[in-house]
Amino acid sequence: MLLLATGFIGLLITLYRLWPFRRYLALVAIIATVSFTVLLLITGYTLVFVDIICFLALYQAFNLFRVVKSKIQPEHLRRISQTTAVRLLLAQILIAALGLSAQYAKLLINDPLILGVSCCLLGLIMLISTRRSLTETNKRHVVKKLIDSELPTLTVCIPARNETDSLIACLNSLIANDYPKLEILVLDDHSTNRRTPEIIRSFAHDGVVFIPGNPFNNEWLAKNWAYEQLLEMSNGEIVLFCGADTRFSSDALKIFVSMLINEKRTMLSVMPRNDHTPWKFAWIQPLRYAWEVSLPRRGLDRPPVLPTCWLAQKKFLIESGSFKAVSRRVSPESYFARLALKGNGYSFLQYPALLSQKPHSEQLETVVRLRYPQLRRQPETVALLTLIEALGGLYLLVNIIIGVLERNLLYLSLGFLGFILFATTFGQVFKLTYRSRMIIPYVLWPAILLLDIGLMHVSMWKYEFGTVLWRGRSVSPMVMRHSAFEHLDGVSVHSGSENIH
Repeated sequence: MLLLATGFIGLLITLYRLWPFRRYLALVAIIATVSFTVLLLITGYTLVFVDIICFLALYQAFNLFRVVKSKIQPEHLRRISQTTAVRLLLAQILIAALGLSAQYAKLLINDPLILGVSCCLLGLIMLISTRRSLTETNKRHVVKKLIDSELPTLTVCIPARNETDSLIACLNSLIANDYPKLEILVLDDHSTNRRTPEIIRSFAHDGVVFIPGNPFNNEWLAKNWAYEQLLEMSNGEIVLFCGADTRFSSDALKIFVSMLINEKRTMLSVMPRNDHTPWKFAWIQPLRYAWEVSLPRRGLDRPPVLPTCWLAQKKFLIESGSFKAVSRRVSPESYFARLALKGNGYSFLQYPALLSQKPHSEQLETVVRLRYPQLRRQPETVALLTLIEALGGLYLLVNIIIGVLERNLLYLSLGFLGFILFATTFGQVFKLTYRSRMIIPYVLWPAILLLDIGLMHVSMWKYEFGTVLWRGRSVSPMVMRHSAFEHLDGVSVHSGSENIH
């Protein structure tokens, strides 16, 4: 009850009359929340519902801390802090009510059997979703290439900033393509080195068009501003966006466009094969891909999409508001994918002949940059997912230990079954990422889950209190900035947010 009381205090702070005194009141509430939480843990409570309430209380303390330290505009901060406080408090009340009811009815809610079954169900859902994604996206063998006269004009758009040999390899692979009606545009996004514009100009004799970026617009994220300029300069009926770390096979462009046309799609996103990497970095890209293929995204109306390589009809992009509709959105392609999905005009394709060679540091930077916006910039969502990953995945190890110590065959069986389900899921994602089998995910998937939990919190902390970079530029102020709602095609989009309501 004391923790619930501190939750109410956190909510009261967001009221207009108390808001001017928020920092002092928040500090008092933080101290009280943390103290009560530690006290409960020290006293040795072992009931699951009490532990969950304590866990959520820590996020109440985080919400209070951003009231003290956040750089967000005060009125916007008041609203989002109030929303988070209400949701966390309601979750705590619900857990307390369920826990007390179960105790009153003498139900063993902390029985490892219940949690073990829940873990296995979660593992089964993820495995089924992963297998379905792999089956649905593996369509290369059924793609019928169009003849040259049937192919529409295509523009490949590449935003470049401080690139080196990676850009050379990308452009060489594009020039070697057999697409007949191809335009290649490369925008120099105000590189601080001289080599990037020199590389682009050196390919002029091969038809590559150099575009000097316009002065940076502070109302945009840098990448989205580069995309908008490239879209405006493009002449193709189909526009393909990719990074300088992408390598294309000679027939890749024909296959992508043929699939788009044959299946009557307006947008296509392609999952590449990743270059082999040292084992200590091997988990980074699979974590990104697992978020796209291992969750039942289509059931949530949030289709899988990757920024590595995606293409769409230019007319569709313009009618959807172009990149002006998502000027401060970290993942603009996800907005267009969701719109395309509404008319059954979106596909997600895996293509092993498309190679991504992103450096390890940039892979990690990308995960941190995307994770908190993917969770709608909400601490309560981070709390929920952390709870699911910790209880849903890692609790299986507890089941195995209990089964061994108590010689309980049922607990042991549930633990091993869940372990196999999760291990198979992660093994499939790793195989999809590198197109080869690796032993790491089958053995170390609990450590990978812990790493994902850690990255979620690093991303949350950096967006709320620190700095998140993309190519040397800070994106966190723009992403966290509040702005008015825009309405496009019947979809309400909050500029700079990952929310589409």
